[in-house]
Amino acid sequence: MKYTLSQNAISSLHIAIQHFKSFYYTKYSNKLSQSEVDEEIKISLVFLENSIELLLKAILVSIDETCIYKCPESKRIKRAQSCVNNENTLADVLLQDGNFQTIDYHEIVDKYIELTGETSEKFEKVLKQLSNARNSITHFGLEIASYDEIILLFFNTFDIIYNYLYERLCALDNIDNYFTSDDLIVNTIHGSKFLFSEDFVYNNIYDFLDELLMDNNEYVFELRASNTRTKISQFSNLFAETVKDRKFENLLERYDAKTDLNELNILKHQYSFSLEISKEMSFDILTRYSPFYNATIFMDDCGQIIFIVLHDENIFYLYNSDIVYPPMDEREKDAQWIEDEKNNLCMKYNLSKRNLIKAFESYVVKLIN
Repeated sequence: MKYTLSQNAISSLHIAIQHFKSFYYTKYSNKLSQSEVDEEIKISLVFLENSIELLLKAILVSIDETCIYKCPESKRIKRAQSCVNNENTLADVLLQDGNFQTIDYHEIVDKYIELTGETSEKFEKVLKQLSNARNSITHFGLEIASYDEIILLFFNTFDIIYNYLYERLCALDNIDNYFTSDDLIVNTIHGSKFLFSEDFVYNNIYDFLDELLMDNNEYVFELRASNTRTKISQFSNLFAETVKDRKFENLLERYDAKTDLNELNILKHQYSFSLEISKEMSFDILTRYSPFYNATIFMDDCGQIIFIVLHDENIFYLYNSDIVYPPMDEREKDAQWIEDEKNNLCMKYNLSKRNLIKAFESYVVKLIN
């Protein structure tokens, strides 16, 4: 048995994804017992962390082949480098020697940040949270308060692969095909397969991640809303009260505006609605959930931000400029509302009925003008 570093990374990612599918896509079917779900989560978590470590190593080796080793300037490394040729990489030579050590997971993340210039706080936090969870479950035990929190960790990690590592992974020899293959026949670690499995789940990495992050955003939001600590339900209650408030009704009457806001939908955490002004203009207000920030972004159908609700902090940022929130297939800017506020592109408010009504009035006036 012999795996290259890249093959090992893809193998671990494949195992992680397969076991993730085993418990995630059976969420409505009750095919697995709770103990089986727990075991699938454990296996997926362990191999996902291992795959991240190996993927980062594969990228780092393409930049500096010695940077992943404990003693890159040692005589053993120097001697191994002299044996590198077209058939054997430095890793191949060292594997034959069998006496070497690579830096640990956290050091790998730090080294990646150092050598690539990665500046995202989200990147570092998510990958280190993943490692902490993996260490807990393999060395002692894993205590997750609710199912939504473990799903959150998986989603944030898959987001890092899809939006933060993807381009560099596509540039690596022997690994790029696994990330770019999306035809009817796709490349997998076990050879060519049809794009869809028998259960109509994607067999390839690219479409699996794309579908998971794009189409399942609403599901993750509803799942997180079930956890009272996220304060999403509190916002839903406040939002529902706001649209029933006489002052909100007066606002609509004043501008001859109508909405299809529905209290029942709001309480189900469904916030998207249409806004009609003077029977001449109709606008769709859409929402998107950021799992990492536990934030709901209200925006128009062009992706321009209206306001952003930070559920944990019980505040929202009302935008006065045309700023687009990055789509799901792009990386998020780190807490962009903080920088936007400094640049007078938005203003921060506490969550209250009065302030939400003010936010809607500000948006209606902006549309009219």
